Order: sequence, then C-alpha cells, then structure tokens
Amino acid sequence: MKDPDRESPDIRQAIEADERLVHSVREGVRQYQELLESADSSAIAIMLTIWQLSGAQRLANEKAFAELDLPVNVAGNRLTILRTLYFAPERRMAVASLSRETGLTVTWVTSLVETLGQAGLVRRMGSAEDRRVSIVCLTPDGEEAFRGIVPAMGQAMAQTCRNLSEEEKDQLLALLHRLF
Repeated sequence: MKDPDRESPDIRQAIEADERLVHSVREGVRQYQELLESADSSAIAIMLTIWQLSGAQRLANEKAFAELDLPVNVAGNRLTILRTLYFAPERRMAVASLSRETGLTVTWVTSLVETLGQAGLVRRMGSAEDRRVSIVCLTPDGEEAFRGIVPAMGQAMAQTCRNLSEEEKDQLLALLHRLF
C-alpha cells in the first residue's frame, strides 16, 4: 500500500471521502440494528450506500453545472425535467405525461417548470386539442443548456465509476436492476 503522505491531494481527498462513507454506512447499520431486532444489516448497508452515492453524484453534477454559468441551477429534478423534454418527441410533453415519465407529482413538475420557465429554458403553453392540457416545450436556450450539461454529466458519472472494470460495471448494473 502506498504511503498516504506521498499521495496527491486529490487522491488523499478521495481516500478520506471513502473512509467517511464507510464509517457513515457502518454507523447507520449499527443504529438500525439498535432499533430493529430483525434488521438485515447487509440490506441496510446496501441501501445506505446507494443513498450516499446518489447524494455524491448529485453534488458532483451541481459542481460541474455551476461551471456552465446557466441562468438557474439545473441539478436534481430540474435536470430530470430538462433531460425528459430533450429526448421527448418534438422536445415537448404534457405536464401530466412529464409527471408520469419522471415519477414526480404534477404539482412538483409544475413548480419545476415554473422555475425553468423563468430562466428561459422551457416554455409552457396550452394544447391545441384540449384546453385543459398544459404542454411544456424545451426552448432553444433549454436545448443548448442540456447539450452543454451532457459532457459534464458524462464526466461526473465516469469519475464515479472510475475504479470499476467493464465487467464489474456490468455486474453492478445487473445487481442494481435486480433490486428494482
């Protein structure tokens, strides 16, 4: 094993982050075991780790997106809305369809669309076929923003999985699919 004092600051920081994650998960498992007699410690550790990694990925995305100088923070659910619209036919969807596609409530989608609309990334309009339906369209600025986000997102995702071989990535993906 290499001497940590001889490692680069980035590597030391990554090692310390890994140690914090492991400690946090172990502590979480211990806490659940105190509360639940029949606690499945492995299942708890897996889910706590996924939760921690999800948060870490969100932070990495936010850091990468901050460098893009967009008119609004597009991390989290705002990114989900932009991504869904970007890949939708004609870059538009009804609010109810966005809700179903993203798993977010109609109220939450409406709020996110309002914020993205104020930033000029999406536009909301009525449906020509049904006045009760609200359609959300990605604007040209929204398309440009998403195209700018994709490389940062891809880099953040690759960085997260940097220590896994292709075989390990395939195996992890298969296991995660079995969870859900």
